[in-house]
Amino acid sequence: MKKRILSVAALATAAVMTFSGCSFFQQHSTNAMGSYNFEEMHLVQLEKPAEGQDVAIIETDCGTITAVLYTEYAPKTIANFKNRVNEGFYEGKSFFAIETGIYAITGASNEEGTEGVTDDGKFIENECSVDLWPFKGALMGYSSNAGYSDSRFFFSGAIEITQENINELKGYTHEETSKQVIPDELINAFTTEGSVPGFAASYTVFGQVINGFDALDEILWTASDINSKKPEKDIKIKKITLDTYSEGKFTLEEPTADKYLTKEEIDKLEQQLNSSTSSGTSVKLEDYKDQKQEDVKKKLDELGIKTEVYKIHDDNVATDCVIRTEPAAGTEVQKNSTIKLYVSMGKKEQ
Repeated sequence: MKKRILSVAALATAAVMTFSGCSFFQQHSTNAMGSYNFEEMHLVQLEKPAEGQDVAIIETDCGTITAVLYTEYAPKTIANFKNRVNEGFYEGKSFFAIETGIYAITGASNEEGTEGVTDDGKFIENECSVDLWPFKGALMGYSSNAGYSDSRFFFSGAIEITQENINELKGYTHEETSKQVIPDELINAFTTEGSVPGFAASYTVFGQVINGFDALDEILWTASDINSKKPEKDIKIKKITLDTYSEGKFTLEEPTADKYLTKEEIDKLEQQLNSSTSSGTSVKLEDYKDQKQEDVKKKLDELGIKTEVYKIHDDNVATDCVIRTEPAAGTEVQKNSTIKLYVSMGKKEQ
């Protein structure tokens, strides 16, 4: 059963560049769906917020977005989020990557979007739940390390859920009983609420927009570079304020589920991406081992290659020097693509 359930996460993979075309969302090997008990599923995002529930008021250049937070489900993710809010970390932070209609990511500690912040400097392990899903307006934790998050987060948009998608979801069955695994309630919600099902169980859902969908749509539908996903217009968070929900204090809006990326638009974007990639100039990666991180980043920047830095302990490589790259040295990569740079933190203390 586990193998068949896990494959549900590939629903959007073939049709949406969210995983295949953008360096920010590679196909993740971590997915919690295999552990879900769908018989206990309770779609809390579709319910009215509870009295006293945590709320985040996110003021952006495009307007104000209000979201409820699910502290009970994602305590570590939200604790880090609240601490960053209280210290003013998010003020002035840009949405550094936008895939039109599908996602908008913010909360990085650097302009490139490759680094985030936590209280102890360690990534936060995903807190996924069968009760929380990537409906339109979901706030989802993000980092460059699969299965973990940090201060970075993204808003989920929505793609067209075709009848073929619906049939595929209904077709996942229990290997022993042949019973349908994905409940009709969830499949219907993907369509009525708007969603990107391919995000399911790979990222922590820690909040849901309840007001400000027009502002969210303006952000989600901002044009961006086909390769880097950098938006053509700089959109910033002005301020985030924490509050609690009470009756009449906040206006509840229905999600703009009728505004989504159609299959035709997805196909067109994929064609543009493939054309851009095939016509681009490739670069062969050198062996940068033992070279200083800042020197290697400068070389790669000049070649048009972006980097995500992973710092780990290594007994044989000096602190702040490169251990290896991924892809490995000798591999040809396209300009405007992103590679992983593993940098030494020196020997691990005993």
